[in-house]
Amino acid sequence: MSNRSALLALLGAALLAACSNNTAPPPDPAAAAKAQNEARAAKQLQLYDQMRSGGDIELAAALGTELVQKYPDTAAAATARKTLEPLQAQAKQKSETKRLARLWVYTAVPEAGGTQFAGAIESQHPIKAPDAKARIRLVLRQHPKWGQSVYLLLDAATFDCKKGCPALAVRFDDAKPERMKATVPSGGEPALFIDDDKVFIAKMQKAHSVSIDVNVQGGGEQTVLFETAGYDASKLPNKPK
Repeated sequence: MSNRSALLALLGAALLAACSNNTAPPPDPAAAAKAQNEARAAKQLQLYDQMRSGGDIELAAALGTELVQKYPDTAAAATARKTLEPLQAQAKQKSETKRLARLWVYTAVPEAGGTQFAGAIESQHPIKAPDAKARIRLVLRQHPKWGQSVYLLLDAATFDCKKGCPALAVRFDDAKPERMKATVPSGGEPALFIDDDKVFIAKMQKAHSVSIDVNVQGGGEQTVLFETAGYDASKLPNKPK
């Protein structure tokens, strides 16, 4: 073998050895999974921050909660935890405010001389009555002729006014019960009008809930609770005379 051939053989062997020594180690599956989770969490954190800065509190809270639950050990989750707890509290309060508002149903009906405005809310729990479909509602009404009224209205049931109806026991939140005079309409409607509507509405608007003791034929004495905190006074725009 010539000197030149021997030199080329040595160089080839050296290059082959260098290539075999520089072969990259196989990838670590755990490290790859961690990097993938970090990337996904970072994207969700970005969306969380966008919703939070944009004022979409409920969606932001949902995204943040999912982030810390799904990717708990990521840097993005650690960042989200710094703002998530108060945001969750705000979202819960906002959701509750919406729920309370949805309990009320408002109507505006044309009447002779103007418009009748009314707001009604059903009791938190069904009343006890022979008819399983029976229910009771608290109604606030503004009539162009009859003015402002507050009354309890029964569906598929009748008030038993042999005792208890002339002076209803009314509680605003956890305060002591107040006796409020009530009147049964002469037309025989299944309603009880609370005479002092101004006082009732003023106290109701400062309370979260109102409970009233009633007597129902076939159901006896019972307390009905109305979650009134979502009442929107702007739906009944006429001031009482």
